[in-house]
Amino acid sequence: MVDVAAMRKLDPEQFGQAADGYRVLGSMADEAKGRVQDHIVGKIDRGLGGLAAKAAKKALRGLGNNFHYVQAECGLVRAALNALAAELRAAKKKFDAAEEDARTAHFKVNLDGSVTYPPAGEEVDGRKPEGGTVHGKTGSKPTGGPIDPAADANMLAESLEKQADKANPNPNHHKAVEIADRIAEALEEATIADRKWAPKLRALKADDDLHVSRKDWTDVTKDMRGVRAGADDYLKPPKKGSPKENAAWWEKLSKEQQDDYVALYPASIGGMDGLPAAARDEANRTVLAEAKAKYQLELDKLPPEPRNKYSSVSAGGATSQAYTDEWIAWNKKYGERYRHLKSSLSGMRAIEGRFEATGKEGLPDAYLLGFKPEGHGRAIVANGNPDEAVHQAVYVPGTTANLGDIEKDMDRMKSVWREAQPLTGGAPVSTITWLGYDAPQNVVTDSPSPRYANDGASAFDRFNEGLEASHAGDGSPHRTAIGHSYGTTLIGSAARQGNLNADDVIFAGSPGVQVGSAKEMDVPKGHVWNEEAEGDVVPDIGRYGHGGSQWKMGGGVWLNPSDEEFGAHQLNTGADEWNGRKTEAAHGHSDYWDENTTSLKNQARVVAGRHGDVHLDD
Repeated sequence: MVDVAAMRKLDPEQFGQAADGYRVLGSMADEAKGRVQDHIVGKIDRGLGGLAAKAAKKALRGLGNNFHYVQAECGLVRAALNALAAELRAAKKKFDAAEEDARTAHFKVNLDGSVTYPPAGEEVDGRKPEGGTVHGKTGSKPTGGPIDPAADANMLAESLEKQADKANPNPNHHKAVEIADRIAEALEEATIADRKWAPKLRALKADDDLHVSRKDWTDVTKDMRGVRAGADDYLKPPKKGSPKENAAWWEKLSKEQQDDYVALYPASIGGMDGLPAAARDEANRTVLAEAKAKYQLELDKLPPEPRNKYSSVSAGGATSQAYTDEWIAWNKKYGERYRHLKSSLSGMRAIEGRFEATGKEGLPDAYLLGFKPEGHGRAIVANGNPDEAVHQAVYVPGTTANLGDIEKDMDRMKSVWREAQPLTGGAPVSTITWLGYDAPQNVVTDSPSPRYANDGASAFDRFNEGLEASHAGDGSPHRTAIGHSYGTTLIGSAARQGNLNADDVIFAGSPGVQVGSAKEMDVPKGHVWNEEAEGDVVPDIGRYGHGGSQWKMGGGVWLNPSDEEFGAHQLNTGADEWNGRKTEAAHGHSDYWDENTTSLKNQARVVAGRHGDVHLDD
């Protein structure tokens, strides 16, 4: 129990200063993590090879992981100390105000919390009503529920006591009772804060070794829940609004509060459109580290896939392969979850690989703007800080896109960045892989449905609005929406349903965009661009499911962006020549981002705002 003597000595700011110390330590760990994981490992990749380099990279990645863990735990300790300081600050303020009122009234506050008051009031038989000592009371009275004779007796006694208090002729008595109650409440609040936070802070400690294990990372999640459960009075769970509302909410917070929200609510902060890219990246990297540890621990507990997957079966003189009974039994019980864990972990490692690739071939820092491992997974990864970029490109992948296959889509946006950045005269470019929706996973059964595009369209609109809200540069950035295959359908649905918030649109291998005219794409006239490579059958096949119509043509005409009537600029995807150098043709449905292709160079020029330099299809 916190007593009067302790309350008088209490300085809540000491806990705030301790929180500041953990903030400094966490920042140091963050900087060290960045240097190790994002730069030193990248330099080894660029300049060294062999077994020694491989071993060094493994050790450095482990060191970087340790620094990240220190950063996360420091954030939780910092948030817990700030919450404790806030609660003690409120209790101390209440206590000091009550004690000051007691001094003003010439009362004495005793060490047990009681208040002694002097004689006062109208004289009776030549004497003023006597002074006395009163004790404060706290706690709420029970209401409703079953009848409790003991509780009823206590309530009756308190009621009689209150009546006696009112009858006391000494006016100091009433004021002393009020002050004593306030002191008791302050002492109780300080005691509750102490009892609540002491065990939580004691629990925030790591194993006494130099290795941060997967279990340590899963413990971060438990620690986070524990601190979060006690910090509701200090930090309320963030409520998502529109991107502009999110941005306004964030700007009103102090830097201290922002840091604590990132530490306590990383999944929520990481997913809030409109918040700065740096804050979302820090939050999502914690979510990624925790998810990776959790998924790997779960995978390690599953029985491995049987080695004998197939057996030879002979029938009618022919031999064929069939699944073994052992594998069928394993697959029925564990197969689906096993494949999900393996695929998701592969995607997580690919994202971490992008972090480490910073500086390689001039690549800028990576920013993880969204991450969820559940289902087919979500990931939003930016090359360069979009808040500082003059030119932004947001790429939406199509059918079969998922977390496990994210590396391919990130590579495409790395290629666009490398081609576009040299064209801007130094103005920064940010290219973003936006896997922020559930893409169809089956070409035959899922791709013909517009449901996936329609369901994800609002999230795409909201993300682009968030880029606008969080942008820190002068004026608005030049933003290009790039879609591949079914991703173009989502972009079309986003334009049809809401505000696309883009300046240019590039379609590649589009099966149709749900509208029949470039005029309906919610971008300035002449800023819709389309690519269809030789041998890409998707535009012709897909038009019957996702094409749009023009009523001026009589309706029912399933147009896609490759049709002249649609009104898009048709970018050349064949072999060409650029500044005296030959470029290669894209073939089929997936070559639009291959190195030295005309299609890639055309996309880069649109992204860089060099519209007059594109090569159109003759």
